Amino acid sequence: MANDLRILCWNANGLLQQQQELQVVLESEKIDVCLISETHFTRQSIIKFKNYKIYHTIHPENTAKGGSAVIIRNCINHFEELKYQTEEIQATVVNIRTKNHYINVIGIYCPPKHPLKEKEYLEFFSKLGKTFIMGGDFNAKNTHWGSRLSTTKGKELLKAIRKHDCHVLSTGKPTYWPTDPNKIPDLIDFFIIKNISATYVQIEESQDLSSDHSPILLTLSENIIQIESNPTLVNKHTNWDGFRKTLDKEINLKVPLKNEEQLEKEVQKFVHDIQQAAWGNTPNIKRKTKGNSYPRQIRELIAEKRRARRIWQQTRVPQNKTKLNNLTQQLRREIKNLNDELFKNSLRRLTNDSSTDYSLWRATKRIKRPIMQIPPIRTTGEKWARNNEDKAIRFAEHLEKIFQPYDDESFDYEITTEEVSQESEEIPLTTVNEIVDVINTNINAKKCPGYDLITAGILKELPRKALVKLTNLINAAIRIKVVPTLWKIAEIIMIPKPGKPPHLTSSYRPISLLPVISKLFEKLLIKRLMPIIERKKLIPNHQFGFRAQHSTIEQVHRITNTIEKALEEKKVCSTIFLDVAQAFDKVWHEGLNHKLRTLLPVQYAKILESYLKGRFFRIKLEDAYSGLKEIRAGVPQGSVLGPVLYLLYTNDLPSLEHNTVATFADDTAILAVGKSNEESTQSLQSAITEIYNWTKRWRIKLNESKSVHINFTNKQTAHIPVFINEVIIPHANTAKYLGMTLDAKLRWKEHVKKKREELGLKYRKMYWLIGRNSVLSTYNKLLLYKQILKPVWTYGIQLWGCTKQSNIDIIQRFQNKVLREIVDAPWYIRNKDLHRDLNVDFVSNEIQKNARRHIDRLQQHVNIEATQLLNNTGLVRRLKRTKPFELV
Repeated sequence: MANDLRILCWNANGLLQQQQELQVVLESEKIDVCLISETHFTRQSIIKFKNYKIYHTIHPENTAKGGSAVIIRNCINHFEELKYQTEEIQATVVNIRTKNHYINVIGIYCPPKHPLKEKEYLEFFSKLGKTFIMGGDFNAKNTHWGSRLSTTKGKELLKAIRKHDCHVLSTGKPTYWPTDPNKIPDLIDFFIIKNISATYVQIEESQDLSSDHSPILLTLSENIIQIESNPTLVNKHTNWDGFRKTLDKEINLKVPLKNEEQLEKEVQKFVHDIQQAAWGNTPNIKRKTKGNSYPRQIRELIAEKRRARRIWQQTRVPQNKTKLNNLTQQLRREIKNLNDELFKNSLRRLTNDSSTDYSLWRATKRIKRPIMQIPPIRTTGEKWARNNEDKAIRFAEHLEKIFQPYDDESFDYEITTEEVSQESEEIPLTTVNEIVDVINTNINAKKCPGYDLITAGILKELPRKALVKLTNLINAAIRIKVVPTLWKIAEIIMIPKPGKPPHLTSSYRPISLLPVISKLFEKLLIKRLMPIIERKKLIPNHQFGFRAQHSTIEQVHRITNTIEKALEEKKVCSTIFLDVAQAFDKVWHEGLNHKLRTLLPVQYAKILESYLKGRFFRIKLEDAYSGLKEIRAGVPQGSVLGPVLYLLYTNDLPSLEHNTVATFADDTAILAVGKSNEESTQSLQSAITEIYNWTKRWRIKLNESKSVHINFTNKQTAHIPVFINEVIIPHANTAKYLGMTLDAKLRWKEHVKKKREELGLKYRKMYWLIGRNSVLSTYNKLLLYKQILKPVWTYGIQLWGCTKQSNIDIIQRFQNKVLREIVDAPWYIRNKDLHRDLNVDFVSNEIQKNARRHIDRLQQHVNIEATQLLNNTGLVRRLKRTKPFELV
C-alpha cells in the first residue's frame, strides 16, 4: 500500500443515481476508501464500481432511505467487521491493514429526527475498536467543529467524543447546501478519529460531486504532514550579505527619471530586483518531523505494553489480557501526568520579553482575536460562493461597488474652478540619510507586507546603492508630481464583524495592506505637508481625530462639560450623535481634489491628486486572489495620508454660534442647550439641517437609523423628534460616544455597568492563565491584569470617576476578586493587605492619579477648546455633583 491513504466522505443522497459520477471521481482523484451516507439502498439494490469493493448497511425498515456504505479499493487488504443497523444510526465498519497498523474505517449516517444522547453515542463508539476513522453525515451541529451554531444533538455528540478520547476533524466550512434559498448552509459532515495523531492527517474540502452535500477528503500519511505557510521573501536563514551583493549588481543608478513612463518602469524594476535578490538568497526551511520525545520511563512502558499485547494476541489467555489492560491504564496515567507537568512548566516559562519571543503575549493573543469560521458567501439569486476563488471574486465585486462616489440625484453639486489657491511652494526633496532615519525609526517592522511581500526588515537590509536608488525614485515622484501605480495597489483581507450574518459580504470589514515603500513615501510627504496645515490652521479646533496631542478623553470631556453646565443651570442639552455612512470609503475624489487645490499650494495639490487617482485593490483569501479592481472613491485605508485627507475634506463642517460641535474623525456630536426642551430641540434642528445641506453638497451620506438623539436633563420632558432628510432620528436615554456610555442624567451608572460586563467576559477567557489553579508566576499574572483587564476600566476614569461611590465600588470589588485569585489568597486576608503587598492601587487612588495627569495635560494643551475646560469662571454649583477638576 502507498504511504498515503486517501479517504473521501460524502452524503450521496441516493447512490444509484450518482454511480457514474462517483466512479469518475474515485479514479481521477485516486481515492482509496469512500465513506458514503444516505445510500438509499434496499435488499434488492445492486451496484458495482470498477476496481473497488462495496460494503453497505441499509435502513432497518428496508426502505429506500438512509443507509451507509464503504467503498474500498480491491488491492487494499481488508475485511468487513460490523454492520450497525438501527433507526438512529446506520454504519458500515471495514477493517483495513496499513503498513504498520489495523484501522477500522466507518461510513455512518445519523437521521436528523432522532435526538441521540451521550450514552447512545458511547455505546456505538465502544463497538468500533481502538483505532478508527469514522466519517459521514452526523446531522449534529456544534461550533467545536465549525458549524454556525450548537444544537442539543451536537452537544451530546461532543460530550461522547471527549469521554471516549476521540478527536474531530473538519474543514470548518459548510458541507450541507439546502435547496431552500432561505436556509443557510452548515457543516454536518466530518470525521471522528481515535488513536490517530492529527499530525499525520490532512483534511480538505472538495467540490467534485453533485448533491445537496459537498464531499470532504482526508489524507492519512505514514509521515508527518507539513502545513504550507504563507509566501514570504525572507526567513531567519536569509543570507543578507548575498542579498546586498545581488542588489548591488542589478541596480543601475544612471537611468533618467524625467517623466512618468520612466518612473513607472524603474519602480517596477526596483521591486523586481529586491524580490529576486531575496528569493535567491533565502533557502527553504526544512521542518523537523520528529514525533513526541517521551522520557525513558514512558518509552520503556510503551515497549512493555507492546510486548504484552503481542503475548495476548498469540495466547488469548485472560491473565495476559488483564496485564495488558493494567499496562494500558498505567501508560495513560503517566502520559497524562507528563502532559500536565509540561503544561505547568510552559506556563512557568512564559515571559513578556524577547528571551522567549514574547511568549506571554502570544499566549493571550487568542483572547483578543478569536478565530471565526468563514462560511460560504451568498451571491446573486440563490447561489453561493463556495471555494476561496469564488469568495474572493464576490468580495472584490462588493468592495468595487463601495469604492464609488454617491451619484444619485440628491447629490447635484457641481465643482467649479473658482477660489482655487494660486499659492506656490516647492516640495523639499529627500535625502538618503532622511530615508534611513524614517526606515529605522518610523516604519513598524511587525506590520504585514503588501502584495509585493517586501517588509520593513528588508528595507533595513538594503545596501547603500539600493538606498540611493530608492531616494532617486522618491525624489522623481516629488519632482514630476506623480505617484507610481505600484505604490497605489492595496491587498485586502476580509475580517468578519462580530454579531453580523457571516454569509453576507457586508458583514466583513476590509483590512488594507499597502506596500511598505508606499508607506515610506507617505511618511516623507506628510512630514512636509503637516507644517503647512498647522501654519494655515486648516483643521478646525473641534476636530480631535488623527491629531497629535489630541485624545478621545479630551473630546468626551468637552461634551460632558457642556452637559454638566446645562444640568447645573436647569437647562436642557439636546444632542445628536451622527453616524456617517461609509465615511472614509465614499469620499468624493473630485470634491476632495477641489478642496486641496483651494487649501494647499499647487505643488502639493497636484501630487495628492496623483496619489488619489488610479488606485487599485485585490482581495486575498487564504491561497486565493481576485483580480485588480479600481478604487474610484474614498481615502486609502491603512495609509498615513488617508486620515489627514479626510480631515481636510471635512474641515468646513458647519458650526452654529450657539451650538457645540465635537468631531473625532467621522464620529460627530452636535449639542444645543436651551432653557426648555422646545428651545434646545429647535436650535438642534437648525444645526442638523445646515449640516445635512452641507453633506448633500459634498456627497456625504448620514445614516439616520444609526444616529442617536438624546436629551440630557434632570427635568421630565416630552420627546420632541428631530429630523434628518425628513426621517426621525431614533431617541434613546443612553448613547455611546468614543467608547464611553453617556446616560441622560450623566450619572455614569450605565457606563460602569457595561464595563463590568466586559471585564467579566475577558476574565473568564483569561482564567486559565491568572486563576487560582494557574502556575504562572505572580509577576506575570499581575502583568496580564494590568495590561489587559485594567485598561478596560481605567479608560475615561478621569471623567466617570465623578460617579457616586456605589458605582466605583462595583469596579473595586472586581479588582479585589481578581487579586485574591491571582495569589490564591484565603478568605481571612484583607483586601487592604493584598493591595499593599502586590503594589496595586485602589480604584479611588487610580481616579486621583489619572485626574491629576488629565488636568496637567489640559493646562499644556495646544487646542484652545481643551484649555477652556479648566475655565471655571461663573460656574454654577447647584447640584451635589463631583467635577473632574475636583477629583485630584
